[in-house]
Amino acid sequence: MRRRRPVTEVPDVVGLGSEDACEIVRRRGLVPRGPDGDEEPGPGVVVAQVPVATAGAEEGSEVVLWTQLGPDAPADPVPPSPTESALQPA
Repeated sequence: MRRRRPVTEVPDVVGLGSEDACEIVRRRGLVPRGPDGDEEPGPGVVVAQVPVATAGAEEGSEVVLWTQLGPDAPADPVPPSPTESALQPA
C-alpha cells in the first residue's frame, strides 16, 4: 500500500512575478509548472493558477501557472535594426 504524502495549502500567487511565484510555490513543497507541460512558467505576472489558492494538494504536486507580460513590456522584445527596418515593405 502506498503512503500518502502530506497535504499542504496551495499559496495564492496570482498577481506576483513568475520568479517570486515559483519560489513561494516551491517553499510549500509544490512544483511550479507552465501551461502545456512547460518546466516553468514564462516571464511576466501570474494571471491564473491551478489548483486555486487555499486548495489542499499533496506535497510534490504540480501547480500550473499562467503568465502575461505587463503593460510596460515591449510588444516586440527585439526591435529590428535600422537596416532590417529599411528592407521591410511599408
